[in-house]
Amino acid sequence: MSKRASEFQKSQNRQASLSKRPPLPFLLLLAAVLGAVALIGYQVWSNRPTALIALVDYPRGITPDGYPYKGNPEAKIIIEEYTDFQCPACARYAREVGARLDEKYVKPGKVYYIFRYFPFLGPESFRAAEAAACATEQGKFWEYEHMLLANQRGENVGWFSDDRLVSFATQLGLDRGAFQNCLLSGKYRDFIRKSVEAANQRGVQATPTLFINGEKIEGLYDVIFYETYIDTLLQQVQ
Repeated sequence: MSKRASEFQKSQNRQASLSKRPPLPFLLLLAAVLGAVALIGYQVWSNRPTALIALVDYPRGITPDGYPYKGNPEAKIIIEEYTDFQCPACARYAREVGARLDEKYVKPGKVYYIFRYFPFLGPESFRAAEAAACATEQGKFWEYEHMLLANQRGENVGWFSDDRLVSFATQLGLDRGAFQNCLLSGKYRDFIRKSVEAANQRGVQATPTLFINGEKIEGLYDVIFYETYIDTLLQQVQ
């Protein structure tokens, strides 16, 4: 084969190869479709509820004025916690501080720990507080509190919808029908409002805010701070 014929054959082969490749617009469209599918998949994955069932192996109940408590009502150290369920710092407090305090002080009966609602970040905070009060009816407040704080997805973005709040209750083994009826009836709406009013009267302006034997501690601190504070009080009251 002559040199010219050889070059012609190579050119023909290249043209044939190129003709088999998808056109550039098709590749761009394919990339866009695959990217969209990947994005949807990520959104579905990231928005899935976190199935967190807390281990609650300490005494719990409801105070005379209707708030959930854990620990020993006869303890000399009383901690009152004001929380908003959409508050990221509250989620960190529960994860990094609250669990440690449960082990060291609540379970041994050294602390009487009371939860008080302060939903100030918007309507979904308020609705989540109502749902938590409904969970209290079935003896599952602390488990439901853990579930809410573990499943934050931003403030008032539609995440704490009624359907999802009911789904959380179902995952925790609550009676779905009773919980749903409680939530949809607005049974605890006035109670939550009064809780916010009472918090305002005590000067609560942020979450988490704790009152430890009446002394206000606003904001989130390292767990060592709380342990040192409580240990000092325990030495004083012995």
